[in-house]
Amino acid sequence: MGHDTVEQILCDHDTHRSAALIDAGLAYGELRQNTGFLLRMAWLQISEKLEENAQSVMLTAAEYTILRMIAQSPGVRQGHLAQALYIKPAAMTRIIRGFEERALVTREIPDGDRRTVRLSIRPAGLTALEQARSLFGGQAEHERGTLNDTEQQLLNHLLRKFCSLDTCDTQAP
Repeated sequence: MGHDTVEQILCDHDTHRSAALIDAGLAYGELRQNTGFLLRMAWLQISEKLEENAQSVMLTAAEYTILRMIAQSPGVRQGHLAQALYIKPAAMTRIIRGFEERALVTREIPDGDRRTVRLSIRPAGLTALEQARSLFGGQAEHERGTLNDTEQQLLNHLLRKFCSLDTCDTQAP
């Protein structure tokens, strides 16, 4: 990668598409420096590809994320999971109830604290995760865009740092 700037790295890859957008009369101007805009554009591109391939799995991207977190954190408190993923408690309750109906997770309410709900994954949940891993597991081509392996790793590292996830656990590469 040498001494290329991030801007040079990102601009080198998709000059044809950029030229087409410029020909269409669009000018991004200062939006090219707006992190929120760039993250949204990246997510929209990923979402488009996910929609094309999602019929082959029984989970949505959001469901995959929630189930993966439960699988990686057996006994996690439902409220903590909702907070970590920025999901409103009522919405998380609906999601978890749907998972229960599909036999993907179990909810346990400890005797000593009736307000606490602990979640664990069931065998059907593990099967669903494995089936969806190729689409949502972070290694799919649609999550890379035009980045090479090194650039993808750098982007993931920077996003983990941006989200304060770079020190959360030791499993992240």
